[in-house]
Amino acid sequence: MSTQHSTKARHYAALAARIRELRGNLDETEQLMGHMSDHLLGMRKLAAANGAQFMAVSRLLDVELTEAKEAEMARQAQQEQ
Repeated sequence: MSTQHSTKARHYAALAARIRELRGNLDETEQLMGHMSDHLLGMRKLAAANGAQFMAVSRLLDVELTEAKEAEMARQAQQEQ
């Protein structure tokens, strides 16, 4: 009976150690998920800023392209006369 009791105690001790390790891993995972959430929020802000920059540059390029086309058409019209 003593051998059976010591075996059970050993199994419970091993189980308790694994549960402590699992709890530690879960705590670390929770902490890392918090960091990831913060990083994703920063990435969202960065993406919004980059999108705004892209739209601004696109608008400026559209104006420049329109002006270049108009200048080319005016030059061609002068050459035809």
